[in-house]
Amino acid sequence: MENEMKSIRMCIVCKKRDYQKNLLRFQCKNGKIIKFSGVGRSFYICKECINSKKLIKLLANKCNKDKENIKEQIKQISFSILH
Repeated sequence: MENEMKSIRMCIVCKKRDYQKNLLRFQCKNGKIIKFSGVGRSFYICKECINSKKLIKLLANKCNKDKENIKEQIKQISFSILH
């Protein structure tokens, strides 16, 4: 019964479904990718997809930014998560 109460979310890259606590939650704000602030729309990414090329393309479209800008932001995010 307790497992039924846990929220399941989906990674925007691989579409894998997992518990919310196992996914990383971000949002686009003023053209930047930031950790979810608690207000506004957000999206989830699994740890396996954080360095995916497909993620860069998805976020470039989602945040209306060029791929190089997104690529640099992803590098910074993945470094802070993995270290």
